[in-house]
Amino acid sequence: MKKHFVVFTALFLMLLVSCATTGGVDYAQLAAEGADVFAGKNWNAPRRNNMYDRWEFNADGTFHFWHVHHGDPLDRGVYRYELKGGLITIAKEGTGESAAYTYTFSGKTVTLTPFHHAPEHGDAEHAAVEHAEPAEHRTPAAHTEPAAEHAPSGGHQMGALPESPVTFTEAR
Repeated sequence: MKKHFVVFTALFLMLLVSCATTGGVDYAQLAAEGADVFAGKNWNAPRRNNMYDRWEFNADGTFHFWHVHHGDPLDRGVYRYELKGGLITIAKEGTGESAAYTYTFSGKTVTLTPFHHAPEHGDAEHAAVEHAEPAEHRTPAAHTEPAAEHAPSGGHQMGALPESPVTFTEAR
C-alpha cells in the first residue's frame, strides 16, 4: 500500500510541475490538431536595450503589432494571420505586405522561422502561400544583419517582421 502511495504521489507531483511550467497548455499538441493556438494570446520577442516587440492576437484572425521602446508602446499596425499547413501567414492590413513562417512550440515559447516561397513562372513577388514549397522542401530564409541597436539575440530586427528565426515568449 505504501508503495502505491509513493508512486501516486510522484506521478501527481510530476503532473503538477508540468502544469506549472506550461500553464497546462500543450501548444505543440493543439497546433498538431489544427487548433488556432495564437488566438487570444500575446507573445513578446526577446528584450534588448529596454525594447521588445509584442504581438497581441485576437480570435478574429488579426493581431496588433506593438514595438515597446523604453516602456512606450509604438503602434506598428494591425495584421491578419492565417494558419494553414504548418505555416502562419501574416499580412499587414491595407498594405499588401505579407510574410510566411513555420512555427514550433516549446512550452510557453514559439519560434517563427521565415521560409522562401516557390515562385510561379519566375514571379517571386506574387507567389502565394498555397504555392509554397512542400514542408519537407522549405528553406529557411537567409540570416540578415539587423541594426545593432534594435536587434536582440537571434538577429530579429525589432519593430519589423522577422527576417530570421525569432523565439517569442507567451505574455499575459
